[in-house]
Amino acid sequence: MRKDKIFFSLFLIFFVFFTGCAGKDEKEQVRTVQFSWWGNDFRAEYTLKGIELFESENPYVKIEPKFDSWSQYEKNFEEDFETGGCADVMQINFDWLNKYSSDGNGFYDINNLADYVELYNYTLKDLDYGSVNGKLNAIPVAFNTAIPVFDKTFFDENSLKIPSSWDELFSLAKILKQNDRYVFTLSNRHLLFLAVAWFEQTFSKKVFLMNGRLNVSEEELGQIFDFVRRLVQEHVVYSPTRGFRISALKTQKIVGAVLWCNEISLFVKETESLGKNAVLGNFITTPGAKESGWYLKPASMYAIKKDCKNPELAAKFLNFLVNNQDFALMQKNDKGVPVSNKALTALMEKNQLESLQYFALLKIRFNRGSINPMLPVMEDNAVIKSFAKNAFDYAEGKVSKMDAVNAFASLW
Repeated sequence: MRKDKIFFSLFLIFFVFFTGCAGKDEKEQVRTVQFSWWGNDFRAEYTLKGIELFESENPYVKIEPKFDSWSQYEKNFEEDFETGGCADVMQINFDWLNKYSSDGNGFYDINNLADYVELYNYTLKDLDYGSVNGKLNAIPVAFNTAIPVFDKTFFDENSLKIPSSWDELFSLAKILKQNDRYVFTLSNRHLLFLAVAWFEQTFSKKVFLMNGRLNVSEEELGQIFDFVRRLVQEHVVYSPTRGFRISALKTQKIVGAVLWCNEISLFVKETESLGKNAVLGNFITTPGAKESGWYLKPASMYAIKKDCKNPELAAKFLNFLVNNQDFALMQKNDKGVPVSNKALTALMEKNQLESLQYFALLKIRFNRGSINPMLPVMEDNAVIKSFAKNAFDYAEGKVSKMDAVNAFASLW
């Protein structure tokens, strides 16, 4: 009996020792999660600090960073996606949902990881932007829409009204033209957006369909190019350089700009450097219009690789990126005003929100019911480039209206 007891005791000791060690090894085994994003050196600096914070709180996880400039990231992503070389957690552009996951199966369904991602920080409308066929493919970081911003000091000194309708916009341009000044500097992308907004408000008809096809006739497309010509010739759009030039504010060529919400600080800093103040404008509208003509998109999104080996850990890190308050204070407004209520609260409590970006967020939320979800075709670089080139060529008398129409329509 005594030998049996000794044997049994030794058995228990060995069992506890070995199973305990096995459990410990499994828990402390470091697992790697790859993370990719695009951006400048500033973004890389605070993101790497955020990774250090996450790893200190989760010592069994190693985040492997991969980052590059936007153009290089976009170029590499297509190849990585096709070969399965994408990171476990990746920053993606909104239109990539349509490009890489048109059926909802291109990325991991985050709905299945709801235990690890605090989805309650988002409204259902917020999450709809990342959903494809009922599958939550991505989480929006911030929202973006094109919005006018103006040199408030100029308007105050000249007792002029900030325009909110197309008629007011052209009336202002008429005054500015007397001194060879313009209302806006804007990118080719936002030139397209401005023309789309005017047409859809004026004719209550969409320019593009959901499938990316043109929804206008040659005659209607000609009207859009006529409108752009008017924008150029009547000094609404600063056209000599064909594109966004913030330096035109310093040379007193413009009094405003059309920018993404997360780019407003560019205009604010430039006006402040000149001893002036900036003010946010309203979405330019046609009184009584049935269509808003303006579009909204996530500034960027985070997705998880569809065949991720450690989806729970990837989801935990994704949650850190969008909902962790300490990381939100590191990121601030670099990617726009955060959508997450938790991240937004952190910035508000620490007074880290730039006023105009915050007001832009309020405008988005106030107008959410009327602003349309961005169509992927409106983000297509080939479409944007062709529209701007043909519109400017026609406005400057280099090609006929029909040639401009045919050249642009040939994309389809």
